[in-house]
Amino acid sequence: MDTSNSHRVLIVEDDVEVRAALSQLFASNRYEVGLASNGAEAIELLEQNLEPCAVVIDLLMPGIVGHEVLDYMRDDQRLAAIPVAIISGSPELAPPGYQVFPKPIDGGALVRFVGSGCCRDHKLSV
Repeated sequence: MDTSNSHRVLIVEDDVEVRAALSQLFASNRYEVGLASNGAEAIELLEQNLEPCAVVIDLLMPGIVGHEVLDYMRDDQRLAAIPVAIISGSPELAPPGYQVFPKPIDGGALVRFVGSGCCRDHKLSV
């Protein structure tokens, strides 16, 4: 089975309600959505050759935090080119070089970032 998809977004968020809202937001914009509730799940999905067109990730989660997932992605040539949007209630903790969306999240801006970064032919409804 081919796990690559030019319209798949991986959402890494420990808050159930935020994860569900983001999933609904991207699904309503015709993206396939992969979900991870923590960094360990995200890395497991990426190791299974899930190839999202973008990753939306929270920084502060139990266990493996967002920074560790970013380090993992940066060290893998296949993953390093994937656009990443950081969503965080503590945006000042974000490492430089990433697009940061403070919580509460501007959903339209987030979908536009994902659309411009990886799915140029994808039509957005936001």
